[in-house]
Amino acid sequence: MPRKVLWTIWALLPIFGLSFHYGPGQELDRRRQAAKLIEASVAAQARAEVAQTEAYEKHLAGLQARLAHFSANTPDTAAVAGAAGAAENTAYAVAAEAWRAAAEAYGKAQEALPASDVALARRVRVSKASALIRAGQIGTGVQDLQDMLDAAADAGEKEDDVARAAREEMAAGYYYGARLMRLAGKPAQEWRQVSGIARQNFRYLAESSPNQAEAKHLTNNLELVLNLEQSSVEDLQGKAQPRNSPRGNGSGILPGPGRRSPRPPRRGDARNGASGTGEIEGGW
Repeated sequence: MPRKVLWTIWALLPIFGLSFHYGPGQELDRRRQAAKLIEASVAAQARAEVAQTEAYEKHLAGLQARLAHFSANTPDTAAVAGAAGAAENTAYAVAAEAWRAAAEAYGKAQEALPASDVALARRVRVSKASALIRAGQIGTGVQDLQDMLDAAADAGEKEDDVARAAREEMAAGYYYGARLMRLAGKPAQEWRQVSGIARQNFRYLAESSPNQAEAKHLTNNLELVLNLEQSSVEDLQGKAQPRNSPRGNGSGILPGPGRRSPRPPRRGDARNGASGTGEIEGGW
């Protein structure tokens, strides 16, 4: 009898194996693959952050060189400013490529995650959109974040910490975009529409945050948007750009026709929670 049982179990092993592979085993395998891809994504983001820091340092050096040339206006200062500007542009191109690689890595991880890992997929999606924004694909990044928030609102979900992080990343993206649009000479009606989106969302986050420290840095972000709207172009040109801002002219950021307005919900709909992207650093 024991022998027959053993042979029966042995005969059924392939069936159990197939069932596990195409059932729980396949999901477990997907989780393992997704974990490896997420690990690679985090490493790619770390490389992009290093490249962004190097580009920002080149930007500060270039800004100082341009200010020195503005004061002295000599052939020597012109040469120094030109070389500093070229180094700055090269560094930002490297950073943008690094952020694109991080966004692509997060996209692969997002696709690999099982459908049951909803919470983790949302966090990965926010990270991917954030990387796209820093790569200069601001319109694509902010729209994906808005789509994520719209889907949650349609499902009747209250905003949790991930949703608030998505909203803060979206607001930061619109702030970067409005600044780039203004420096590129875009019509005031356009860049003010974009800065207005950033202002409304930062105000909503600051007023709905139960944490005093969190509310303070969100209020600081709001003040940076107001500063952008009230400063002259000359003042902006003489100030350092935000540390995590990409380069570009801000094209493709305005919500397209037929899209929902990216305004925040009413304050009464707010729910306790906090994000964690921190203050938008601008060097001023």
